[in-house]
This record gives sequence, C-alpha cells and structure tokens, in this order.
Amino acid sequence: MIIIVGGGPAGRMAALRLAAAGRKVTIIEKRALGGQCVHDGCMLVCALNDVARSIESARHLEKMGILKCDVTVDYPALLEKLEATQDKLRYILNMETTASGVQVEYGKEAEVIDGVVYVDGKPREAEAVIIAGGGQMNIPDVEGKDLSGTYNARTLRSMPALPKRLVIVGGGISAAEFAYIYAAFGCEVTLVARSSLLSMLPEPLLMDARRDLSKVTILENTPLEKVLGTDKVEGVVAGGKTIPCDAVLFATGVKPVSPFVSGVAKGDDGAILVDEHMETSIKGVYAAGDIVGGKCFTPAARLQGFAAADAILGRPRKIDLSQIPFSVVLGLDYTVCPAKEAGDTETMPNIAGPNSYWHVLDGSVGHMQLETSADGRILGFASSGPSTSIVGTYLGYLVRKGVTVHEFSPMMEVHPNSDGLYSMIRFSGE
Repeated sequence: MIIIVGGGPAGRMAALRLAAAGRKVTIIEKRALGGQCVHDGCMLVCALNDVARSIESARHLEKMGILKCDVTVDYPALLEKLEATQDKLRYILNMETTASGVQVEYGKEAEVIDGVVYVDGKPREAEAVIIAGGGQMNIPDVEGKDLSGTYNARTLRSMPALPKRLVIVGGGISAAEFAYIYAAFGCEVTLVARSSLLSMLPEPLLMDARRDLSKVTILENTPLEKVLGTDKVEGVVAGGKTIPCDAVLFATGVKPVSPFVSGVAKGDDGAILVDEHMETSIKGVYAAGDIVGGKCFTPAARLQGFAAADAILGRPRKIDLSQIPFSVVLGLDYTVCPAKEAGDTETMPNIAGPNSYWHVLDGSVGHMQLETSADGRILGFASSGPSTSIVGTYLGYLVRKGVTVHEFSPMMEVHPNSDGLYSMIRFSGE
C-alpha cells in the first residue's frame, strides 16, 4: 500500500499515476479532493471573474450605445450557485479518482512521524509515502487580522454581502484578480501592496492591467500596519494613512505549513526539503506540491506529484520548473512565459477577434511581446488579450522544446481568433 497525505493537484495526480500502474493507493484527505486550486484558488477566481467580465462587457457595450441595460450582481445568489458548482466538482473528482482504483479516506487527520503515517493517532503500514498536504493562507501578522470582516480566499464564501468599501491586501496575482472582480461588482476597492503591483508582468502588459484596474485605488510600496475596529472591521492603517473600509481581504499568497510532519529535513519556512526526484531525507518518503515551497502553481504541483509517483515506480525522472507559463485573469488574460536568457524583444498591439472586437475603438485589445535568440529560438513571450492562457499552454511547451521561429512559421492558424502571437512569430521567421 502507498499512502498519500493530501488530495490536491500533487497528491491526486500521484495517486492516479500509481493506480494506473497497478499499485494500491490510499489518499488521506481531511477536506475534499482538489486542494487549494479547486476550492479556494483558480476555480474560485474563474467563477467570480466570469461574472465580473460579463458585467464589465455589458457596461462597455452600454457606454458605446449598443446595449441598454443596468447590470448588477446578486451576491448571495452568486455564492449559492458557486457552492452548488463546487459540490459538483467535488463529486466529479471523487468519481474520477475512485474509479481509477484509488481509495480515499475523507475527514481524517494524518501525521507523518519519522516516515510513519499515523491516521487519527494510529500507525499505518506503507511501502512508500507521499506528503502532499498543500499550504496555508499567508496572512500578515498585524494587529486586527482576525477581526470580524477580515477574509481570505478560504473564508471568502462567508462574506454575507458585498461591502461598500473593501481593502485588498497584496500586490500579486490573486490580489489583482480579486480587485478587478470586486470593483466590477460595485465595491469601492483599495488595493494595498507592500511592494509594486504585478511585478512579474512586462511593462506593456502592466500598462494594460492598470487599465483593467482603473476603478481600483492602488497604493504601492505601502505596508499594512494594522486593521482597525473593536468588534468588526472599520478601516486599516497602511503607510501611515488611515483608510476607512467595511471589510479586508487578504490576498497575500500561500505558504508551506508542515506541523503534522516531523523527522524529515525542512527549510526555515517549514517547507519540506526534497531531492530532484521529490524524495525527502527519509528513504521511501516523498513530498510534492505547495508543502515543498517554491513556485506554488498548480501545474508545478501536478508535475511534482507525477515525479514522486514515477520515482516510487522505479523510473525516476527530473522535472524542470524553471520556465512555467502563468496567467493573471482580469478583464483580459495576461499570460507570460518568462525567458531563461536574454534575447531580442519585440512588442506590438494584439489583434482584434472574438471577445476583443468591440475594444478596437478604445484601443484596449492588449499587447504582445516576443523574445528570441540570435539563432531564432523562441525564448519567452507575453500576451494580454482574451483567452491567452490557452495559447500560452501550447506555445509554452514549444518554448521549452527550443522551437525556432523558422520551424513555427509554416503553422496555419484557426481564424478568426484574438491571438496575434502566431503572426508575430511568423514575421520574426521571415
């Protein structure tokens, strides 16, 4: 029996790989399969952003005189439908996982002590163990952080109604996404970032992102000092300035937390240390996903889960996480595949197509950026526009394979679409 602690992207992918190879696998999951991504991360943002984009699109067409409407959001109804959809996702994930032969034990507390798994205090025998317990919300340790009216992605569903004034703490992907969403919902949003906003975006895309966030008051390089209030949130102090608000949303990332694991080597931040095959300092005990720290992206967790499973199956492989494509979802998608080496950079406006046609007149169709080497290799790219994350998935793979613009130039695109990167690469190959 192989025991996996945690059924998020890393643990579940490892389980499916092992079960497909004929191994007996048990997942110990205290909550539900899917982890942070399905319940409090990617899918939560997708649900809220779909509504926010619909509202903003309708408002844009109304401003142009094409539609006549007054669109508002019924927030309690949105949360009710969100929970119903999440229930269906939980059902699908459970059905898919158990149908593959994986046993799942829900609602159980697990500890891993010196390589032995204890479930509800009782030891379990296992030929191998994968620790995939995920991470926890990284809430700043400031006065008032636990007041009524403070939320994070995990507790957001308990917000009973839309606040009139909302302060969002953070300057990264989640903070920007929530700022766009709640501004579209009609909240007066102030974003407080201790450093700069979306520093991972190249300047042309950052310019577009700021346009999407034009309804948000953005305070950069402004540390949060305290949350004000006696029984509930009344405001915050940030950068020496008092900002009145009715609610605070912490969108400050995820951190590895591993108090239930002892006897293995850990970093100063609590991350479990692993080798290139995801094995910990104890032979036969592996770890994967957010609990090992680093880049807390779902694709990285899935690859780590596969790598841990493959090592157990006797076919170890290395994974390369040095160039992970990622997206920020606002009014547009902002997709970036960072280059690993310097090269020539070209930038130009994106093209018009589905979901961007009516933005030609106001010039908000987005931008493209391409980085290439002297011999024509595609080193990296960035694009803001509708559905760029779909394009980024496949183009990111070609970048990692070292494909050149010359090899890419004969590609035939599906038309019409709102992705201009194919044409940019084609012209670079001429």
